Amino acid sequence: MFTPDDVPDLSGRVAIVTGGNRSIGLETVYMLLRKNCNVWIAGRSQSGFDEAKKILETRQDINKEMLERLHFQKLDLSGMKNAQLSAQEFARNNPSRLDIVIGNAGISMQRSDELSSDGYELTMQTNHFGHFSFIITLLPLLTKTAKEHGDVRVVMTTSDAYAYATNGIDFESLTRPTMQTGMRALTDQFARYGASKLANMLFARELDRGWATPLRKQGAMAYVDCAHPGAILNTGLGSSGSGGQLPGVINLALRVSGNFAGFSALEGAMTQVWVATTPDLKDKDHGKYYVPVTNWRGRYVSSEEKAPDTKWATDDELAAKLWKYSEDALVKAGGQST
Repeated sequence: MFTPDDVPDLSGRVAIVTGGNRSIGLETVYMLLRKNCNVWIAGRSQSGFDEAKKILETRQDINKEMLERLHFQKLDLSGMKNAQLSAQEFARNNPSRLDIVIGNAGISMQRSDELSSDGYELTMQTNHFGHFSFIITLLPLLTKTAKEHGDVRVVMTTSDAYAYATNGIDFESLTRPTMQTGMRALTDQFARYGASKLANMLFARELDRGWATPLRKQGAMAYVDCAHPGAILNTGLGSSGSGGQLPGVINLALRVSGNFAGFSALEGAMTQVWVATTPDLKDKDHGKYYVPVTNWRGRYVSSEEKAPDTKWATDDELAAKLWKYSEDALVKAGGQST
């Protein structure tokens, strides 16, 4: 059984949690702070950070010293160049070390007839392209930390919704707006969200293969994996979109059901915190997919590796293609390839 008290001491370590101002992101920050980690919430607004800090201030096991180790990094994942600039700013202001990156932020239920400012489907833009641009720009600092301190972790928050991407990733559709209504809109939105979660898994797999594995062979311990939080319907994933293409009753059902079904936000954060901190994974293979284990009542107990249910999630050719496509997209958006 794994609980917040089982997180090892993280004194001196530095972590970034994207989307760490609410839901499972906030609970992730909470658990890291409790164990003496220096934590940066990477998010879109100072007000969101301030609200998260107020929530943490109300918790009896969070003291003033812990809150002094909590910081804000402005990050807007909806633009690749801006995401890269945010990473460059962080590395410039914090050049000594970075031990943990948790790519937790995400959106869903976005309109399919709108594209991002970079010209890509909105869900893939935020969930994958933004994280790709941010994290690859942090690699020099992560590499430095791995060589000097060891045990550097990158964790991508994915979802079992990756299985909705039944045909893998349709790259042509990423720049092609469509207009769907009613149930077709719902099916399309689930498929696009699934494709973005598949992209998170493939990114983790390729990043571990191309970056972390060579470091481990040199004796510098770096690991990349991905984590499914479990069934958490009240995450706010769709809050940045209008949801205008969904039938009203479905929109309402999705919101209300989150109050009665699934894990709590704390339970949902457990797997990604475990993957980011446990010593149990040091001698394992990486680029893997981890999921929660529940008891007979459906409550979180522990986490374990799971073989993906579709061939696409372990398709190294698709992972390499996605990486190249993402690099090219970053350059087209005005950013710099690594």
